Amino acid sequence: MWLVYVGLFILFIFLLDYFLIDKRKLELSKQFNGPLRLPLIGTIYIFFGASTKDYYKLVKDSMDQFGKTGNKIVRSWNGPSLELKIDDYKLLEAITTNQNFSAKSSQYSFMHAAVGEGLLFSSGKKWFNRRRIITPTFHFKILEQFFEIFVNQNKNLMETIRSEPNGKPFNIFPVITSSILSSLCETAMGYEMKAKDSDYLNAVKQLGKIVATRFVTPWKKSQFLFSFTNASKIQERYAKIMREFTTKLIEERRKVLLNKAEDLEHLDDEDVGLKKKMCLLDVLLQSTIDNKPLSNEDIQEEVDTFTFAGHDTTTNAICFTLYMIAKHPEVQEKLNKEIQEVLGDEELTFKSLNEFKYLELVIKESLRLYPPAPIIARRLFEEVDFGDFIAPANTNYNLIFFSAFRNPEVFDKPDEFVPERFLKDMPAFAFIPFSAGQRNCIGQKFAMTSIKTNIVNILRQFTVIPGDKEPEVEINLTLKCDSLLVGFKSK
Repeated sequence: MWLVYVGLFILFIFLLDYFLIDKRKLELSKQFNGPLRLPLIGTIYIFFGASTKDYYKLVKDSMDQFGKTGNKIVRSWNGPSLELKIDDYKLLEAITTNQNFSAKSSQYSFMHAAVGEGLLFSSGKKWFNRRRIITPTFHFKILEQFFEIFVNQNKNLMETIRSEPNGKPFNIFPVITSSILSSLCETAMGYEMKAKDSDYLNAVKQLGKIVATRFVTPWKKSQFLFSFTNASKIQERYAKIMREFTTKLIEERRKVLLNKAEDLEHLDDEDVGLKKKMCLLDVLLQSTIDNKPLSNEDIQEEVDTFTFAGHDTTTNAICFTLYMIAKHPEVQEKLNKEIQEVLGDEELTFKSLNEFKYLELVIKESLRLYPPAPIIARRLFEEVDFGDFIAPANTNYNLIFFSAFRNPEVFDKPDEFVPERFLKDMPAFAFIPFSAGQRNCIGQKFAMTSIKTNIVNILRQFTVIPGDKEPEVEINLTLKCDSLLVGFKSK
């Protein structure tokens, strides 16, 4: 009798799968290579029990196994949802420059509960209006004002580094994270973080960990299933801390503007910690859409998205760049020589940052090997015929940057650290660490300014020394590792 029940259960699974699956999408998926799809669960069985560290290897193995032949697109199924993985630079160009792919993947939907639907995750008219408003915030004149903040935060970072044993490697991620997060809060909200604000800073970090786990755990991407977990309650607690902190600052700054204190030069530094800078919050408070000002909620989600998404990527770029410099003494020597030639005994200035040409090569090579955004995802709502294949509608397209940037067809000895490779011409879309097209990273100049400022000032005072442990990278929302050991020996 039990065989009958098992048979009926299996029949039920197949029938349910038949009615749930999109037949057109299923037919088009046959154009691509990929692992076996099982009824209802698709291919998520591959990730059962996988950690964030395992995810990196599983995706890499999948691209190596299925993505080197045919149209170089790998299919997978998250239940009934089709996902396509792409790392070929020609296809990256086709997708990032195609307006049909302007929407962010549905995989990002779970981010909304954490930080709202800000510029990074919104689409359509909302994205267009927000992008238009926020773009002026990253004008070079504003970045020049932010430079002072980067320098001051770097001085605090130097004090933390000096408190560590001279030359002894330690995990640099926590100290760099705190420094960059403080910089971002000040540039986003015009507010200088203090010790009493540790709850907010901790909430940003802890929320990032929860969201990262959801990103690599298929069933947790479902808001319905996730809502039954204890992690959901913890996420809401941290999200509430972020919202309350940001909203308080928004209301304080709005009062200033309503009192016609447009000239921020007359604002007292003691007044709620607000700085005399044109920060992102000021821009948003003075902006309108269809002649209506943005609501507190609108502004809050943009500010929180900026600090939440920006601090992790910039931190990772600085940490991995320092690690690669430490591992390659000949590169460090060239950088020291360039710093001396550019600055001599003078202080670093915003203008002089543009003169560090070799440093730019080093940063690019680090971003190639360890891209802070290892995967980005887009969604297509209408079929697009590319000639060689038809791109299915209502499908998530995962652009695998960490694999694309090590393409041996483009990069000679792709796993080696060779900054000079960027002196040669290469296909335009073979290396796009800040994405490309209309949805490229709006903060890339901001990030590069912060990265350069920190690395130049660190190298002027310290010789960086690598630890004896190779980093084990993992994919969360960004590429990172548990521990990245670097020592700093005073010069």
